[in-house]
Amino acid sequence: MVCATTLGIGVDWVVTWPPDSDVPDLPVAPELITPGVALGGGRYRLLERIGGDERVGASFWRARDAVLDRDVAVTTLTGSDGPRSVQTALAADRLNQPGIARVLDALSDPRQAGPGLTGLIVTEWVAGADLATLAMEATRSGRTLSTVMIARALSPLAAAVDVAHRAGLTLGCDHPQRIRIGNDGLARLTFPVVSASGLAADDVRGLGAAICVLMTGRWPLPDPPAGLLGAPAGAGLSAQALRPGASPTLATLAQRCLAGGSAEGVYTGAAVHQLLEQVSNAEADTMLLTPLPRVAEPDVWSSDEVDDGRDEGRRRKLAIGLAVLAVAVLLVFGWVGNQLAGFFSDGTTAGGPSVVVPKPGDTTQGQPGDSPTQPAPAGPIQAAGIEVYNVAGDPDNPNRVTRAIDGNPGSSWKTFDYNQPFPALKPGVGVLVSFAEPVKLAAVQVNSPSAGSVVEIRTAPAGDAGLAGSNVLGQATLAAGVTEIQLSNVEPSQRILLWITGLSTVNGKNATELAELTFVRAS
Repeated sequence: MVCATTLGIGVDWVVTWPPDSDVPDLPVAPELITPGVALGGGRYRLLERIGGDERVGASFWRARDAVLDRDVAVTTLTGSDGPRSVQTALAADRLNQPGIARVLDALSDPRQAGPGLTGLIVTEWVAGADLATLAMEATRSGRTLSTVMIARALSPLAAAVDVAHRAGLTLGCDHPQRIRIGNDGLARLTFPVVSASGLAADDVRGLGAAICVLMTGRWPLPDPPAGLLGAPAGAGLSAQALRPGASPTLATLAQRCLAGGSAEGVYTGAAVHQLLEQVSNAEADTMLLTPLPRVAEPDVWSSDEVDDGRDEGRRRKLAIGLAVLAVAVLLVFGWVGNQLAGFFSDGTTAGGPSVVVPKPGDTTQGQPGDSPTQPAPAGPIQAAGIEVYNVAGDPDNPNRVTRAIDGNPGSSWKTFDYNQPFPALKPGVGVLVSFAEPVKLAAVQVNSPSAGSVVEIRTAPAGDAGLAGSNVLGQATLAAGVTEIQLSNVEPSQRILLWITGLSTVNGKNATELAELTFVRAS
């Protein structure tokens, strides 16, 4: 095969592929690596510069493979860490992780990579957009990904970090242009670069920074790429300080990732992956935010089409303007469904407990001047409202909690699915039930399919005392169906807490489901 290339600086040459030992080195100096240059012995022709990391002498490119006639991602390296990055990329590729773009070629010999280069890494091209581009588009448009979409996108990358660290490898996830979110909505490390001083903790900080930049449009680590806003001093460790409506679970996770190996920090990819999986598997996306458009890209680039740099800005603007709604049609439909669910339920966001929603036909407290009412007879009493009570992380499916008191055993509320039983991640989770007026209860009937779950009926926590200021009125281990919990020493109260301390385990998942709660008034 013959490939003719012109640098645009008055130098022309013809290179054969595969190159033989008699072919002279291409006259390419690092400063002349521009769109149109063919590297890797003439096989990879650079089309568009995606970004770069000056700290390690790396540039990120979309290029064309002249042999297989397809787009590829090319990382050019000019620093002393080039050979190390090449070897790490090859080792990481053997892990076969979905969160790492597949390595197609890796060269560290300047005679093969290109004169002046210490390394050339070629990976599969991920059609979509990098984190920096997504964040800048979010800042421009005022739109961002929802909580569940962020968690689903970054979960494979966190899993790859975990597997790599177990294998003794550092990936280099601490730069927003190295990571791209593809048309399938999943993030992949596309431009792998590792410095000699890179640590596993840097990868975890990078995961925290990725969460933060997708939530807020700001990059919390030093030296963000041109055009990408950095986090202001003092607020860089709190996504909620930058965006009050942000998910408290993801905001806390990002903060602890950025804290590194400190006492309050998260320092393993496994911990990040586990929490992202928990959020992404939630039944409802409580953030209810607008999905962020991705950058549309040309499907086919002809072999003679070269970006000379003059139209790069115009084409990038056009590409952003043609953002595709493809973070997969299923995700879009899922988002619309979540929007509707939130609209017709209690309308809460992930910043706190659900809003108490009175049910049709509920009685309310008498107004001043009303005639006194007779004492209510013993028997079932209708709850006026319900909310999720949570002491750590996001509330468990708060938009669905009203199903536990809707009078329909066919609908239900369920906790998150936990990979470990309580109290590994939380001491427990509960539902706080309110009544229209203070009531003295004799029993609570729990209709649940989650046999083996352990629940307590407690007085409502007050003030800052939390559970420490709450008294246990009754407890039981649930059977499948209806379990009645008799209460003792009950004073009239307008609120009561059902606190779950033990979850039911099914197929390795730990969760508790409440189909219906019935409250029995004492005589």
